[in-house]
Amino acid sequence: MSKVNSLNVHKSFDDLEVLKGINLTVEDATVVCLIGASGSGKSTLLRCVNHLETPTAGAILVDGQMMGYNVKNDQLVEASEKEINKRRESVGMVFQAFNLFCHMTALENVMHAPMRLKGLSKAKAREKATALLEKVGLGDRLRNYPSQLSGGQQQRVAIARALAMDPKVMLFDEPTSALDPELVGEVLQVMRDLADSGMTMVVVTH
Repeated sequence: MSKVNSLNVHKSFDDLEVLKGINLTVEDATVVCLIGASGSGKSTLLRCVNHLETPTAGAILVDGQMMGYNVKNDQLVEASEKEINKRRESVGMVFQAFNLFCHMTALENVMHAPMRLKGLSKAKAREKATALLEKVGLGDRLRNYPSQLSGGQQQRVAIARALAMDPKVMLFDEPTSALDPELVGEVLQVMRDLADSGMTMVVVTH
């Protein structure tokens, strides 16, 4: 069963056509890497998968559900913001910049979305976040703020935060490009462990 289907996706920014009819199928429990020069549209395609960018034409399905649109009377109609946010829950994304809340500890960063979006109790969210941070090797950094963590540690918190929503697909947008070379290995190891566990992943690199 395929987890991600990109069907003839186009994306233009004014007169610049970045994506020109992209067709991509990502099967369940596989890892797909998108490799290409800077500016070739890799990150744009990734952002279209979770509807952070709206395709100019075409459609993207995640686990059989269309992202951002519904079909009514054989036409695509943009989904409500509530529907879009609900479908986004199935897609975890890890960015180049870590995008952590600087005023929250590592534990609080991972707890935040499940509590706010899924209604998890504070106790259950804490239990889940603790287990995920231990999984990415940060069980001893639960109460550290982002400023007290290395770049590699911050990126691992970001991965744990994405996993906290129980996504069906994980998207990685050049997750090691902002790291010092000596920190890249620790993030790649977490990604290898996820791949070995059967997580479906799409990774943008250069």
